[in-house]
Amino acid sequence: MTSTLTSAVLQERRGPALWLRLNRPEVFNGLNQDVLDGLTAGLDAADADPEVRVVVLAAEGKAFCAGADLAYARSLAEAPVPPGAASAANEFLRRGRLVFDRIESFRKPVIAAVNGVTVGGGLELVLACDLAVASRTAKIGDGHAVYGQIPGGGASVRLVRRLGLATAKHLMFTGELHPAERFLGTDLLADVVEPDELVPAVDALCAVIAGRSPVGLAAMKTLANAAQDTPLPVAVTRELELSALHERSADWREGITAFAEKRTPEFPGR
Repeated sequence: MTSTLTSAVLQERRGPALWLRLNRPEVFNGLNQDVLDGLTAGLDAADADPEVRVVVLAAEGKAFCAGADLAYARSLAEAPVPPGAASAANEFLRRGRLVFDRIESFRKPVIAAVNGVTVGGGLELVLACDLAVASRTAKIGDGHAVYGQIPGGGASVRLVRRLGLATAKHLMFTGELHPAERFLGTDLLADVVEPDELVPAVDALCAVIAGRSPVGLAAMKTLANAAQDTPLPVAVTRELELSALHERSADWREGITAFAEKRTPEFPGR
């Protein structure tokens, strides 16, 4: 069943996954405040529902997301700025950054289903997700340089960490779009599939992930996200600490019991 969070974001429950679909196809799902509010409401709903094990970010129309709605951004840039205050445009970027940061640190796995043009803030949205599956017809790039902009949603950091310095610079400096297949086998995309297989492929991935321990997945996501910035001795010590905490969970006990009883575990998520 599909419902509306805001006019710009639709919510659909598909089995164990909550799909949040950007719904501004007339502007290639350009980001504005309604989109940020809809994503926030969707994450709130997913966080509050223990039956939701995975969140999927998808989009209506022929584009996943072409970044910030430039007409909207221009209206913000032209708004008067009170003395000592941040501009409306900069405040919008700050709010967007908070949403992207929340997606990255969200305790449940977040998957991007990339169905078309994905550029600028759209790429930054994908970079905030844990995994991404793309349609073979998707076109992906940074794009900020084309209109004299610079990233404001984390691309200059997350893109380097996902793809390496030289590749990230190439994408940022040229602003060019590339076929999704270019990124297959990199840390940007987990898979590239035919357009009519995108939803089934993401559904199948969600089903696999939903069968794992929510408590264990949340802990692993925390550890993995911190791994690149943490010295090895500190990181492995933290892993051991979280492992000790995880042993106190009902999910850990269910996993051990199911192994001993030679059955598939049914994790309660606590």
